[in-house]
Amino acid sequence: MGSSVAESWGRIVGWLEEHLPEAVETLQPPASAQDISRLRETMARRLPSDLIAWLLLNNGFNRRAAFGNLIPVLYVPMSTDQMLRDREMLQQVWTSIVPERPYAAEQAPAGTRSFEWLDAFLPIGDAGTDCHLFVDLREGDHFGCVGNYDAQAGGFDEPKWFSITEMLADVADALILDQPALADHGRRVHAANPFPTSPPRAWTPYIEDRYLRWNLVDL
Repeated sequence: MGSSVAESWGRIVGWLEEHLPEAVETLQPPASAQDISRLRETMARRLPSDLIAWLLLNNGFNRRAAFGNLIPVLYVPMSTDQMLRDREMLQQVWTSIVPERPYAAEQAPAGTRSFEWLDAFLPIGDAGTDCHLFVDLREGDHFGCVGNYDAQAGGFDEPKWFSITEMLADVADALILDQPALADHGRRVHAANPFPTSPPRAWTPYIEDRYLRWNLVDL
């Protein structure tokens, strides 16, 4: 039986308290009911229950006091305000590039490839770059999956995790049990490649100069 959002998040915060206490100092209070209502109303879509559960435990980190990347390999969890600001910015960018909306991929099932940034994508992770970690709110079997969006690398290709619950459990296990994160994703990518040139790969955490980083390893 997998860990709940509360269990995984408690393990992650406990690890941070022991190894990077300065990170806990930047953790924001839980999101309010108003914060979540505004998120739901702006998205005009249902939100995954595990995303709501996570927001009711914390409302992201203050990026100004950077401690590293909690979510492999680039990301720090966002507040609801930052989620909506970044989403609006990305919508404006893509409207200026491709004015015709809605994009065809908007009607495709959750978890399927999209070159464009879609209205159904809700950013949840700040990289301080053009990359964004997001939750896919399109309907389908993979509703609520978590992906990486990078326009320079072709947009979004496939889920990194199939839920917030899976993501948090994976990160907690990586931090506490020293198990590589994103191992399942690495194996899926490897299996889909007809001519692999390397073994499956995943990411292990390490601290360097009081900064949490992730190292690519072979499985």
